[in-house]
Amino acid sequence: MDKKVQAGSGKTRWKRFGIVLLPVAAMTVGMFAGVANGVVPVNITVGGGNFKVRADKMEATDFSQFGDFLKRNKGADVPVATAAIGHADITNLCQSVKGPFGIVLRIEAGGKGTKAEADNMTLSMDGLDGDAVFENIDIGVDASTMAKGSGGKGPATIGNGHPTMFGQQANKATFTDVKQSAWLVQAGRFYLKDLHLEVGGGSKECF
Repeated sequence: MDKKVQAGSGKTRWKRFGIVLLPVAAMTVGMFAGVANGVVPVNITVGGGNFKVRADKMEATDFSQFGDFLKRNKGADVPVATAAIGHADITNLCQSVKGPFGIVLRIEAGGKGTKAEADNMTLSMDGLDGDAVFENIDIGVDASTMAKGSGGKGPATIGNGHPTMFGQQANKATFTDVKQSAWLVQAGRFYLKDLHLEVGGGSKECF
């Protein structure tokens, strides 16, 4: 992992950064009519497995992230990076989940000159590839003391908020050419503009 620090700018650029986040929409067909038309509260998890997300660009403000373990109804706990974002704008969002018998649910949004939007979002994921630029970043912060993310609540108020867990926070984070594996997303608002959804054996995953 290459690291480049831009002196005096308050920015840190990590290429191929693998433990940060991209906000994602929930993989449930019943909610998408409401989401496509505007704003719905979202609190969804994909049971039994993870889902894939790809985006050309994501701009996040009030960002924080820390290590955690995701509880599952069945099976062992999953080690994840849990993140919180105050607001995110997403360009060319693609998300997919593969079900039984090769059936794939694929969703696209935030294209055609528009952007998908999310507010007060938390996310748990186990992998991400892409480029990232952080502005005014603090690395190595105690997870229970961080003030940025989700409207300034900090990770102490989401998930377990482990007091001694490694954390980082930034005023702004910009991600490009992102591919992500996620397990859980929660958001106060998720606006999917120019939504397209397809389900079937002929549908392809995002990557």
